[in-house]
Amino acid sequence: MVTIQTEKWATFYLDGQAIFPQHHRELALHRQEIPLSIDEAKYELLDKTDMLLIVTARDEGRLVGYALWFIMPHPHYAQAGPMALTDMYYVLPEYRRGTGLRLFAASEVEYTRRGCIKAITSCKAHQDHSKFLSAMGWTLSDLTFVKLLKRGA
Repeated sequence: MVTIQTEKWATFYLDGQAIFPQHHRELALHRQEIPLSIDEAKYELLDKTDMLLIVTARDEGRLVGYALWFIMPHPHYAQAGPMALTDMYYVLPEYRRGTGLRLFAASEVEYTRRGCIKAITSCKAHQDHSKFLSAMGWTLSDLTFVKLLKRGA
């Protein structure tokens, strides 16, 4: 049975290391130019300062999915209160029937409890989650573009 819970970075990262490469292969653009390189110290600091929310999905203890959010005031709206901004989310393919919904629902409960007034997320164009997000009450607000820059340019 899949359980959903919040976790601290130290616990999550130990198990996340096994999934991060698969997540990276499936979703990351420019994998050759920008290899996966997790900044453990930065995540640990964000977690210690309550600026990181980690919601996990586990099947009998095995990590099968996660949603990570940065919790902070937006510099444009400093007096509005904290906002939740997606860092990354992923569910192993064999768990994609309902687990993502549960991760996002639990995330919303937790970042709302932490006082967030707005949440911001995204999805890859090549793995479009627009219908899923819209069904959960999210509104399309931006289209994001990326451009790989030449080093030293």
